[in-house]
Amino acid sequence: MIVLEQNGIRFNYRVAGVAIKNAQVLLCCTSDGDFWYLPGGRVELGEESRAALRREMQEELGLEVEVSRMVWVSENFFEQGGKTVHELGLYYLMEVPLEPSSQPFVLSNLTFAWFPLSQLHGLNLQPEFLKTTLKALPVRAKHIVRNAFSAEPPTAEPA
Repeated sequence: MIVLEQNGIRFNYRVAGVAIKNAQVLLCCTSDGDFWYLPGGRVELGEESRAALRREMQEELGLEVEVSRMVWVSENFFEQGGKTVHELGLYYLMEVPLEPSSQPFVLSNLTFAWFPLSQLHGLNLQPEFLKTTLKALPVRAKHIVRNAFSAEPPTAEPA
């Protein structure tokens, strides 16, 4: 997995999948986490990002998924567990062979759940731009920069 640490800053290269069915999105959280996020994981050296997402979904869900178009490229700067993190995230639409359910399920030490898109505003969903952007996916990939250490608002532009 591509994770670098230098001068007290951790860099992650992450890929995530957006699975939306019946106006619900599939999210996950760790057992000790206090926030939800899109399923995915870190890309391995020499691994193409779409292949990384398919591998992560096989590892986490035990499922083959169909990865389609990219919707966001995200540069996210935040603090987690007392560490400063610089994360580069590639977000793809994906089809999963699961139907939405009202019951969460646990696999690979992760809790997965389907959430109605209309109820994301009250959820601790990270990165925060997902609360609004999941409701209206861009036609073309967008580049989003969010820096929790800056007073500047997040920026979004076509990739």
